Formats: sequence, structure tokens, C-alpha cells
Amino acid sequence: MIENLKLHYKDAFITAKSPFKTDQFLWFITDSGTFFGIRKERISTQEASLLSSLFTPYSTFDNDMSDNEAFWYNLLFLQQGSLSPNQFSFTHCRFIQFHIDQPITDQLEFQEAFQALLPGDTIFLWESDTSGVLIETRNEDMIEDVIYEEITVTLTSDFYTDMSLFIGQTHPLSDNLSSFYKNERVWFQKGMHFLHKQKVYRLHDIMPFLLLERMDIDFRKQLKNVIPEDLQNDQELLETIKVFFESDLNVSNAAKRLYMHRNSLQYRIEKFIEKTGIDIKHFHGAFTTYLAILELEHFPNS
Repeated sequence: MIENLKLHYKDAFITAKSPFKTDQFLWFITDSGTFFGIRKERISTQEASLLSSLFTPYSTFDNDMSDNEAFWYNLLFLQQGSLSPNQFSFTHCRFIQFHIDQPITDQLEFQEAFQALLPGDTIFLWESDTSGVLIETRNEDMIEDVIYEEITVTLTSDFYTDMSLFIGQTHPLSDNLSSFYKNERVWFQKGMHFLHKQKVYRLHDIMPFLLLERMDIDFRKQLKNVIPEDLQNDQELLETIKVFFESDLNVSNAAKRLYMHRNSLQYRIEKFIEKTGIDIKHFHGAFTTYLAILELEHFPNS
């Protein structure tokens, strides 16, 4: 892989025993501990994102980190170090990952603005010029009262960049944190892949896609066939039913999202129930049908 990257990027590609501090290169580390850098002007956002999924991005700003930030950087990104009992004053933490569509000119200003929108203490780490994580320090009895969708709107407006967030689970402090972070990082990438219009993701948003990807292909074929063939190409109807599910089976809320009269939506739901024999107004019918719609929409060639 390294040799192929050298051939592709030519003089814009370098390797080193350790990355040197410069704003000119994006640095990565392989599983074997080899560092390589690529000049920023020669790598696209899409290429940087792909390389970040294959290798561990390595920030060259670690010399500017506090000891606490360096500890978390090594633990999460390099899987180095371990947690000691009573090392911190908090008992739990949560990872809030972010991705922006272009580098921020003033990273410190962005960091301070982001942290100011969150309650309590956070540890901010850049993973690359367009992604990073806030480690939200928590105690078990903390109450969730943050509307993250509003945070993305505010930062997008202030910094003129499109932004996505993944709100992780709350984890007790343990040596498993780096593994939890890696899993949530994968889930974040899947969210951005499958749910383009959404800007804030949580595990329950991604779980249906994780389930579908792990299902046997023959079973997935059977699953999508719970929707009669003559309805499988009725994209308007399927989108209507999907929005109904994503509105917590609330007809009034779904009608507002669809800019549709409540009675019209109710008619479509009844029509779907009549043709499929599945009562989608109850959890089990809705869950099965939702998976079938996602299979048709995102895995058409399975």
C-alpha cells in the first residue's frame, strides 16, 4: 500500500521515523508504526477521508497539547497508554465526533466556539484538518439537555462550513475506551455514507444499516419481499411511509414534515396496510417494514 501511495503522490509523499511539525503535510501512521505525510495541496478532501479510514491520522499539533490532551490523543488515536484508577475527577465520558467539509482557517477560534456551546468540561482533539473529537467529561447522574442539531446550525453559520456530528454513548472510564471510540468512528462514517441529509447521528440512527450489512444476502432478499413487488418501485409511497416511521409513528408530525394534509397521509398508510397485510402502526410491523425499505433504498443490488 505504501509503495502504491508513493507512485501516486510522487514527490508530494514522504515517510519519516516521526512526523515533523509543519502545516504543509497531512500525516498518517500505519499499523506497523510507520509515519508518512502527503502535501495538503495534493490531496483532496475525499482522499484524506479515505486514507483516514485505512490509516490512523496523526496530528502534528501534538507539541501544542497539554499533558491531558496528549494523554487522550495517544489513548484514542494511537491506542497507547492506559487509564489508572482515580486518575480523573470524573467517572464517565462521551465522545462527540465532528466532521467539517473544509479546513477551518482559525482552528483555535473554532475550538473555543464549539466548547462554549457545550455544558461542562470537554477535551478537544483535532484528528485531521477536517475532523476531530470532543471528549465530554461526565458523572453518571448528568442529565442530557443539549440540542446538538442547533449547535451544527450555529457553527455552520459562523464558520461557513458544512458540519456533521456523531454523539457517542456514555462510557465508564476503562481501558476499553479506545475500542469504544474506534467503533463509534466507524458508525459515524456509515452515518455520513447512508444518511446524507442528516447532520447529527447517534447509534440508533446507524443500527438498522449495521444489521442489514450483517444479514445473509438470501435473508435480505426475503426481507425486501415483505413489500409486494408492485409497491417496491413506488418511491413516493415508500418515502412517505419511511418519514412516518422516522416521525415516531406520529401521523401529525409526519404530515408536517411531508407538507401533506393529515388525512391524506392517513389514507396512504391505510392503503399500504391493505396491500401488504402489515400493520405498520405498531412497532413490529413498522420495524420489519422500515428495514425492508432501507434494503430497497440503499442495497438495491443485494
